[in-house]
Amino acid sequence: MGRVRQQMMFGNELRKVINRGVIVNAAQHVLGGGLAIAGPDKIAIVSDEESVSYGELVVRVSRYAAALLDAGMVPGDRIALIMLDHADLVASYFAVIVAGGIAVTLSTRTTQDDLQHIFAIVRPFAVITEREFAPGAASLTPNAALILRERDLRLWMQRSETSFFASDRRPDDPAYWVMTSGTTGRLKAVEHRHSNVLACTDFLTHALAATAADRLLPTSRLNFAYALGAMLGTLRLGATLVLHQRWPTATSVAKAIEINRPSVVLSVPTLFYKLCKLSIEPNSAICNVRCYVSAGERLSPQIAAQWEQATSRPIIDAMSCSELVHKIFSNTLSARRPGSSGRPVQGVDVRLIDETGCEITEPCRSGRLEVRAPFLCAGYQTAEHPPNTPAQRPTESFRGEWFSTGDQYRRDEDGFYHHCGRTDDMLKVSGLWISPSEIEDLLSGIPTIAEAAAVLTENPAGLSEILLCLVATAGTDGDAAIAAAREQLARNLPASKLPRRYALVTELPRTATGKIQRHKLRSAPLCGNDV
Repeated sequence: MGRVRQQMMFGNELRKVINRGVIVNAAQHVLGGGLAIAGPDKIAIVSDEESVSYGELVVRVSRYAAALLDAGMVPGDRIALIMLDHADLVASYFAVIVAGGIAVTLSTRTTQDDLQHIFAIVRPFAVITEREFAPGAASLTPNAALILRERDLRLWMQRSETSFFASDRRPDDPAYWVMTSGTTGRLKAVEHRHSNVLACTDFLTHALAATAADRLLPTSRLNFAYALGAMLGTLRLGATLVLHQRWPTATSVAKAIEINRPSVVLSVPTLFYKLCKLSIEPNSAICNVRCYVSAGERLSPQIAAQWEQATSRPIIDAMSCSELVHKIFSNTLSARRPGSSGRPVQGVDVRLIDETGCEITEPCRSGRLEVRAPFLCAGYQTAEHPPNTPAQRPTESFRGEWFSTGDQYRRDEDGFYHHCGRTDDMLKVSGLWISPSEIEDLLSGIPTIAEAAAVLTENPAGLSEILLCLVATAGTDGDAAIAAAREQLARNLPASKLPRRYALVTELPRTATGKIQRHKLRSAPLCGNDV
């Protein structure tokens, strides 16, 4: 623990130095710091294929970085990575940054239309991929070098380099881009600076008491900000990163936990919900994980209660976004409140803004969340934006040092922050604002209802009304689910907050990160009229 604390002090001191504009490289900070703590022989990465030590990872990064430079890559070039989650993806990612390039991980499930749009934004110097995914990438980027894992990376491993000399970068130089998933609209790239990684361990140590002794398993893929943040923090701590190589299912994640015995599992509410449906034995590996973390979207009290009942392990709910990567809010092992995102992580400032643009200072009032943090992104890159120019910072999102996340939050009297929905998900009926969670949380624990989502729609007269979309539990009659919802809500809500329409759906549409796509529910087939 003492060694980790010293590294944290080093990180804080380096943050002060960075403000003076000295040279830094994000890969050097993460891998160099992790290696100093762990030593060369400790396992850095465990995947389905192999286990790689810190020393072996540094050698692999060194050789890949040297080969990229020999291939003609220059600082500022973008390298797209379309690979499964394994040690070669991590090594390639850091190799790009070591050499001064910009790493961009992309989903292996990206459609051709979206991939074409992404490549128009990224304009990659090269695409590092695998034979399984190469045809789609090659057809859309004929001018980019195509680097195959099975061919080129295997050849690069025969090089002689054993240590890397990181390219000198300024703190505000771009290190990596994250493609936003978004609940609506087209993709764009979020540009993160080299200085972003200086805070990569803060959440892990502050909220989870993580140390180099931990084994951390993020179930999300490494093209998501959530998983990237976990990867950076894990390796900076000198801990062990457990990778789930392909897209996760409840069964495959349970198997990965059984085989690899992680001490920390970072996942999303949807997966926790599906894991709850499995038969979890009291002495199984799932019940022996030290700590579970949920992020990506709000964790409902129902799922949290089901999980704790099944495993005797709480879920630590936290919140971040692609523009920050590292956590904004988090509950902690010692201070948590179910249904909340927690309190601000150390080093992060937050404020809530009302409709008039004024800051809300009293508790229990909801407002638009704005965040100020040293790891805020530089801005966005789009296809219309000229390459190699500063990122765009639209004024509707960036207000000086502050960033508007698009979320509505309220702070309770004890300083815990509660997610009330996206700003554009808030329900305004007859001049009154209503949070979807006010309705959805009341349905937690009803046996006939698996999931619920409240959205705003219009009646034939053009007036706003609340539509409640329900997923009935397996084997349950849909009418019974609707009747149970009507009864529960009528007992607990004023008439002004009651849904006027109901719809039965087989599942709630979600983004790849698990966020409910509420805009798709607004046209769901109706099952009833006024209550």
